[in-house]
Amino acid sequence: MATHDACTLLDEEHNQVIRLFEQHKAARDDASRQLLAQKICRELGVHMQIEEEIFYPAFQRATGDQALLEDGIEEHDEARKLIAKIEEARLDHRLVLELEDAILHHVNDEREKMFPKARATQGLDLMALARALEERRSELTEGHPV
Repeated sequence: MATHDACTLLDEEHNQVIRLFEQHKAARDDASRQLLAQKICRELGVHMQIEEEIFYPAFQRATGDQALLEDGIEEHDEARKLIAKIEEARLDHRLVLELEDAILHHVNDEREKMFPKARATQGLDLMALARALEERRSELTEGHPV
């Protein structure tokens, strides 16, 4: 059961991925870097999917803000392209850094624009959304946790 609202839950996931990027940069060997890059890609894949399936549609219905929604989806598309390159290239540290930059930009946009607007919007039940996000995350990671 969710103990935080949807914005806090999603931002905690942002912070987890940011910590993984830091661990990746600090890793001393290729095997560790590779494992961390894979984990980053899996975490981001699940995160983007639950945002797009649950949070973004609820946000758009409640706020009517199509521009912020489209911006978030475009940023997710950019991240997916970088993730595909990382998965194909295997040990390309430069691509992981490029993904980190894209994700930090996206996180900042959500923290500065989307989450404050979501919290200020009447009728947007962020606690119910958090429960739905957690449930969907569990479904997506069942049998193979991220």
